[in-house]
Amino acid sequence: MTCYSAVIVGGGAAGLTAAVFLARELKNAGSVLLLEKQPRVGKKLLATGNGTCNISNIHAAPARYHGAPELAKAVLSQFSPEDTLAFFETLGLECTTRPDGKCYPVSEQASAVLDCLRLELSARGVEERCDTAVLGIKKGKDGFLLSTSTGEVKAKTVLLAPGGAAAPSLGGSSDGYALLTDLGHTRTPLFPSIVQLRTDTTFVRSMKGIRVDARISVKTDREVKAETGEILFTDYGISGPAAMQVSRVAADWERQKREDCVAILDLFPEREEQELFTLLKRRTSLPGRTCENFLTGFLNKRVGQTLLRSIGKSPNAPVTDLTDRDLKQLAGQMKNWVFPVTGTNGFGGAQVTAGGIRANEVEPTTLQSRLVPGLFLAGEVLDVDGDCGGFNLQFAFSGAAVAAKGMLSLLKGRQV
Repeated sequence: MTCYSAVIVGGGAAGLTAAVFLARELKNAGSVLLLEKQPRVGKKLLATGNGTCNISNIHAAPARYHGAPELAKAVLSQFSPEDTLAFFETLGLECTTRPDGKCYPVSEQASAVLDCLRLELSARGVEERCDTAVLGIKKGKDGFLLSTSTGEVKAKTVLLAPGGAAAPSLGGSSDGYALLTDLGHTRTPLFPSIVQLRTDTTFVRSMKGIRVDARISVKTDREVKAETGEILFTDYGISGPAAMQVSRVAADWERQKREDCVAILDLFPEREEQELFTLLKRRTSLPGRTCENFLTGFLNKRVGQTLLRSIGKSPNAPVTDLTDRDLKQLAGQMKNWVFPVTGTNGFGGAQVTAGGIRANEVEPTTLQSRLVPGLFLAGEVLDVDGDCGGFNLQFAFSGAAVAAKGMLSLLKGRQV
């Protein structure tokens, strides 16, 4: 039976990148084996950024990570966003950085990212074995024996980069955590992050499909997080980039089944409430208006109608019936529109998994397991999750580089 120098479990962003780094140094073709349980590698990578692949963010810093930000700091300090862009340039992938710090391939094609990685792996002689699920890993005296759905595999070093439980339709599962806990590792509780919010639907349903720029705050009895940007009203609640950015708070609340959680919308974050009241007061002089079209020309028509309905006003009532008290209530609603949160769309709608293998069980400088020498971890399986905007992919690429370097150091020490 062939004994591979390095076996990588997981053909996602971290696994593919680590395979490139390993193959470039382990120049013997066939010394690196990549195992993927799906029919093909990179399925989740292809879906990133709705197919455009927000590959990184130049503002990646520990403050943008959760769970174990100290581990994120150690990993990012060894392989930065600039290093990621330089790495992909060596693969022939040209990238561009937008004013908000998000980095994308110039082609805006996630498929280009995957293709460049796979072309390099093919050129370096890396064996890619798909439709192969890893069922168990045993540590022996001279390395590892992996039991897979297609047979046994021997390895001198192993990198586990199987991803997390998010997006099961793209291959997400808890399999990787199970493999690691069987080896003695422990994990923190798992819950979805960067996910849609489910709310009371009394008012959101009538605004389904409408996008607005607003400030959204998610508030529980323990935490408040806010973000300004695009939100999307749906038939089940609130989605869009800004809502998903703050969804971690709601998902953690949902997991712990605590007291109330609310989403609060400020439709005019750049305006004060008094300014809105003055503007609304002026609009009452518009001739022939009813509450149904009172805000037409100022807000999306359906949003305006729903706002009036939320303060108990009939759409057929003339605007002359609106009192100063009504206008103050309406201005307050524009700045502080509260939607009770009932949950999230779970792992099925999530982009990333919060929680994972405990950070103190890996060496931060190499990502080698402190419990199983020769075993390395990278990516979403660790207890690190980033904000939306390229931060999670950056952690995957950084972790791949750090783990590959640690594996190479170990292998070279064995004169492989």
